Amino acid sequence: MKPPNWASSVNKIFRFLLCCLVVVSCQANADSTQVARIKTAQYIISDSATLPPPDAKWQPITLPHHAPKPTERELIGYWYKASFDVADAKQDEWVLFQQLVSGGEVYVNGALIGETPSANEKIQVRWYLPELWLIPPSALHPGSNEIEVRFAIREPFTSFGEIDIGPEKLQRATYDQLLFWEDTSADISTALCLIAGSIIIIVWIRRPKEKLYGLFGLCVLFWGIRTYLLREPIVSTDILLYWRCGYYFATAGFIVLISTFLLSFSETSKPIFTKILIAYWLAGTAAFLIFGFQARHFIETYWLTGLIPFNLYAVAHVLNYAARQRTHNALAMGLAIVFALGLSLHDLAVQEAWVSWPEIYLMHLGIPAFLLVMIGILLDRFLDSLALVENVNEQLERRVNLREQELKYTYEQVRKLERVNAATEERQRIMQDMHDGVGSQLFSTLLMAQSAQLSQPTLVGMLQECLDDMRLVIDSLSPDESDLLPVLGNFRFRMEARFRAIGLNLEWHHRNIPDALNMEPNVGLQVLRILQEALTNILKHAQAKNVVVELVSTPTSLRIRVADDGVGFEIKPQSNGRGVGNMRTRAQKIGAELTISSLTPGTEVSLSIAL
Repeated sequence: MKPPNWASSVNKIFRFLLCCLVVVSCQANADSTQVARIKTAQYIISDSATLPPPDAKWQPITLPHHAPKPTERELIGYWYKASFDVADAKQDEWVLFQQLVSGGEVYVNGALIGETPSANEKIQVRWYLPELWLIPPSALHPGSNEIEVRFAIREPFTSFGEIDIGPEKLQRATYDQLLFWEDTSADISTALCLIAGSIIIIVWIRRPKEKLYGLFGLCVLFWGIRTYLLREPIVSTDILLYWRCGYYFATAGFIVLISTFLLSFSETSKPIFTKILIAYWLAGTAAFLIFGFQARHFIETYWLTGLIPFNLYAVAHVLNYAARQRTHNALAMGLAIVFALGLSLHDLAVQEAWVSWPEIYLMHLGIPAFLLVMIGILLDRFLDSLALVENVNEQLERRVNLREQELKYTYEQVRKLERVNAATEERQRIMQDMHDGVGSQLFSTLLMAQSAQLSQPTLVGMLQECLDDMRLVIDSLSPDESDLLPVLGNFRFRMEARFRAIGLNLEWHHRNIPDALNMEPNVGLQVLRILQEALTNILKHAQAKNVVVELVSTPTSLRIRVADDGVGFEIKPQSNGRGVGNMRTRAQKIGAELTISSLTPGTEVSLSIAL
């Protein structure tokens, strides 16, 4: 799915807002003929609580008035007065100050009609909203009237705007519009920046490799903090220094971060540039914290202004990047940056009195536009990354399926080879076992028969042993039989017949034997041969009368004990004949423990096999 064209959407939103502003402006111009706008006035610097007399040092000015403080005193009082005409004194008139930054008391013909907190020894004030007051009919008289305003300031510049006087119906509409654009929109912008910045930083913490997310989140968060501090209307003088320091820190930090972000966005790596910016930012903030308000003029006039070239340098890289890439996102970013930069230059010019415009700040309108564009761009990047991940996952899934098929085929081939090898090894083992057992006994019997040294009973006995050995191999290696108990039963049946034929008593005892004793055929064969060797030795050499075979089973082992009451023999590990040696070798092959002890009378053979 193709990602949405956010740059086009942002462009449509800008055009819609511009149309709204044009409509509002036309409406205001249409109604302005019924509203008197005062553009000239007089002012005097005075701390007097009452209006100075007409012969005082009043100075004529043009509104808006925006001039540096003439003295170094911290708190200075001002009086402003202007004249206006009223045709009908019975009609309610409304006074609209487009912005009364320093607050103050408003009088008409000497009568107080309203007041807003102004700076004093305990508080500092700075208002960013229009003021609207009703002039009571009792305070007016036909003809010329006078409006007076008194306030005190700490700011480096005096700011007093134009005054509109007219009917409430027209003034109320203008006031609501100004209130929204100068105050409500700023509150919305601040909340939006704080929330969006926090969310973006959380996303960046989860994905620290996305450097752009982190830089942009910090930019938005710093701007939200800066706007919040700037628009706090009343600040106690006890914390004024720290409040101002926080404002400078957030403002300069935003410029540093946005410059770094723009360079990163334009794929320009400038580590030295970033380090210089950070050092400049921290040094200026520390200087103000050390020297206090004595450094305020330097900080606002030179230090903050000195950040503009750095920012312009980053903006130039973005514009160059947009010109080279010619993508919607790059162009939208360039336009948003130019728009925000223009508003920031306007605010700086108003703050430093470079122009005689009303002290109205607009930068908070640029940041939401920039934020909207950036969210769209980052969302596009996220969707592109998501599409890339999906594509990679599809390719990976195809490769995994292919590898699975290859592994499955390889596994089948390995299993076939294992089966072939297992069958080959089993055949070799059976052949070796037949050769070493039955073959060897038959060959020995044949040689002795050819030399005529065997009597008939001896020959029959040897052939019987060969037959027993062959049956033992066949029983133990049956492919359908892995249980040792049936094989033991056949073996017991054959051995009991032989013992009974020569008059020996053979008894079998068992304890805790389960229903089945599953063993590998090779292990079962070795157990039977050890048991066969032990019983055969008793038949040949023990001269016993009674023989006991005992089987004891535990959850982890099987123990077989063969005991007789014969003459016994002397046990010598290295010279007990081939029979005992074969028994030990077979036990070692299957990891079993074989114990042989000879008593007077009798012999005992014990075999322990782990299950």
